[in-house]
Amino acid sequence: MLKYKPITQAQYWIQCSGFTNHYFTTFSGIRDTSGTTQYADGTRGRIFQLKGPRTLAEVTISTPFDPEKHADIVDFWKTYDCSFVTLTVTPVTCGEDPSPLGNRTITVPDAQITSLNFGQADRASTNVSTLELTFVMDTFTYN
Repeated sequence: MLKYKPITQAQYWIQCSGFTNHYFTTFSGIRDTSGTTQYADGTRGRIFQLKGPRTLAEVTISTPFDPEKHADIVDFWKTYDCSFVTLTVTPVTCGEDPSPLGNRTITVPDAQITSLNFGQADRASTNVSTLELTFVMDTFTYN
């Protein structure tokens, strides 16, 4: 018997405080990494490594693009002034009427939008067109 209950990647609500009428369908995830450096101590034939400061990678959210419904996001970007927005990624129950699962949410409180990508076209494709926003941030919480 499993002592933990994993969820699927589909079981999340993804929201951005700048766009309260929209939910997003993908979130690239938190990637918090440390740089490393190498050194030799001068006596042994071995290279050693030291951990450096941590860096949060950019995150991306996206949704299938509706030219009418998402016009407000495109307009927001055109006049965006580097203000901060909050991203929330909340685990939810499975089913047609999901509700928050537990009490934990990934929150990125001070994110800034760095790019907007939408309107990809390929007349020979059946792929869904998407709207994608990329953000930088300095911190996140998971509580």
